[in-house]
Amino acid sequence: MKKYMVIIFSFFFLSFLTGQEKEKDTLFFKYDKKYIKTYVEIPKHYYLDEISDANNGTFFFNEVRIANEVKAKKMLCLKKFVRNSKFYNKKQKLDDYQLGVFLNQYILYLVRKNGDYNEYIQVEAAVEIE
Repeated sequence: MKKYMVIIFSFFFLSFLTGQEKEKDTLFFKYDKKYIKTYVEIPKHYYLDEISDANNGTFFFNEVRIANEVKAKKMLCLKKFVRNSKFYNKKQKLDDYQLGVFLNQYILYLVRKNGDYNEYIQVEAAVEIE
């Protein structure tokens, strides 16, 4: 009987441990029209106006959805965030791939002023290799 109790307890304990996922932190970036570029052909892609190492691909944000139920606690400047990161080297080039990997650990929003209210664009970091 003790064996069965230990086995049942073990399954319960293991399922409890695997059932918990770490919730991602959220980053809010102010939408800067001078730093973020969009193109008519691909309107849901947001590219940075940044020099990068073409060997590592091109970094961009891919729009997931427009979320109006979200409110930003603290907005960051995307340009300062990128340029002060470890992914921006002394030659003033951006490591697109590593930045994409890093930012995918977070839930990301671009906050754009739309008239009297803010529009929250949920995005995902992505890199395309040409």
